[in-house]
Amino acid sequence: MTITIYMACALAAGVLVPLQAGINTSLAQRTGSSLSAALISFSVGTLALVLTLVFSRTHWPKVGVFGEIPPGLWLGGLCGAILVWASIICAPKLGAATLISLIIAGQLTASLVFDHFGWLGFPVHELSSGRVLGLVLLATGILLIKKF
Repeated sequence: MTITIYMACALAAGVLVPLQAGINTSLAQRTGSSLSAALISFSVGTLALVLTLVFSRTHWPKVGVFGEIPPGLWLGGLCGAILVWASIICAPKLGAATLISLIIAGQLTASLVFDHFGWLGFPVHELSSGRVLGLVLLATGILLIKKF
C-alpha cells in the first residue's frame, strides 16, 4: 500500500474516535454507568475481533506465545479501556471538539517523546523547533475551540 492509503486509513480511524465517544456516552446514560458502558463497548469490540479473526482465517497464536510476552505488552488493552472510560466521563462536560482536541494533544505530546527517544520501537525522530511549534499551534487551536 502507498503512504496515501495509510494516511486515508488513519484519517478514517480518527473519524471513529468522536463517534465512539458519543455512542459510549449515550450508552452510559442509558445504563446509568460509565464503567458498564465501557465494558459493553469492549465486549462488542472483542466479539468483532474474534469473528474477524475466525472469518479471515488468520492463524491463532500458539498458547506458548502468551507466556513469552513481556508483562508490559499486556498494557495496551488497559490503555484502551482507560481511554474509552475517560472519553465517556469527559464527553458530556467538554463536548466532542474539546474532548478530541485534548486527546490529540496528549497523543501528540507523548508521540513526540516516544519519537525523540525511539521508545517502544518507534524510529528516532529528534525533537525539533518545528515539531514543538506544531504542538504549540495545536494548544492554541484547543484554546480557540474551547473559547468559541
